[in-house]
Amino acid sequence: MQRSKLLRYIFKRLLMALLVLVFVTIIVFVTVRLAPGDPVQAKIGPHGDYSPENVERVKESLGLHLPLPAQYIYWLKNCLRFDFGVSLRNGADVGQLILQKLPISLELIVISMVFAVLLAVPLGVLSALKKGSVFDQVVSMISTGFLAIPTFSLGLLFILLFSVQLRLLPPNGYVSFIENPALNLRLVLMPALTLGLMEQASLTRYIRSETIDVLNSNYVRTARAKGMPSRVVYFKHAFKNVLVTVVTLVGMRFSQLFGGTVVVEQLFGWSGLGWFIYQSIINRDYPAVQASVLLIATIFVVVNMVVDILYAVIDPRIKLD
Repeated sequence: MQRSKLLRYIFKRLLMALLVLVFVTIIVFVTVRLAPGDPVQAKIGPHGDYSPENVERVKESLGLHLPLPAQYIYWLKNCLRFDFGVSLRNGADVGQLILQKLPISLELIVISMVFAVLLAVPLGVLSALKKGSVFDQVVSMISTGFLAIPTFSLGLLFILLFSVQLRLLPPNGYVSFIENPALNLRLVLMPALTLGLMEQASLTRYIRSETIDVLNSNYVRTARAKGMPSRVVYFKHAFKNVLVTVVTLVGMRFSQLFGGTVVVEQLFGWSGLGWFIYQSIINRDYPAVQASVLLIATIFVVVNMVVDILYAVIDPRIKLD
């Protein structure tokens, strides 16, 4: 029975995800069309041929000669075939460019989030258990400090410490893990540490707050009154509810970081998806912007759907509606 409910829930979530993605494609399409700049001019370049015949030819190649609804249908059909057009900057296939950038950002984000979770969960839970203690105050002060420090300042501090002073790590650059695993890990340490510390600061505060609320709930007080050992109360009853919050926060931040790593990627020379999107916007490379935003929206929708399904796995008491 529970399995059939889960399958129905997954089916409903898939339908909802498809509707959300259709809505996202409309927003992306309209936003790009309303953005300043001329894609035809970006395609031809400052010293290109601006004769009426060539301008019309470029418009037709970009599909801009069609009415807006027809342009949207034309673009959506191409997206369903995984044809995202060519870059206006260099004429390269946008899909291939994104496939090159995605693993770079994915590696950085995964390592950062693993580090953040491994640090934030014990700190947040222990701070809640020792509420008001010196440990709690120190953790809160450190978390607030990391939230107040700009990302680039923390990254520069790591470069000065580990590269300039100690000479333990290279200051920047990227090498594929397949090409050179050892060098790849050395290069990813500082950017991952920078992102991870920033992420764990907010995660720690949320986990501490949620843990305090759970510990003050009626069922935890009842379990304590029945004489259950503290270890059983904390890990069997309380932590399960805290874990739902952790999964939610990690899922949201994981999705958002795909477009939010621009500063770190620029500082440490990681030409990932965030930097690619920034450069595409600056250069008004509309096909690249549309494809990148659509990819991030898809990742966000899929991750949220997975998180919702994990709720039922973590805590069977949660109803699948």
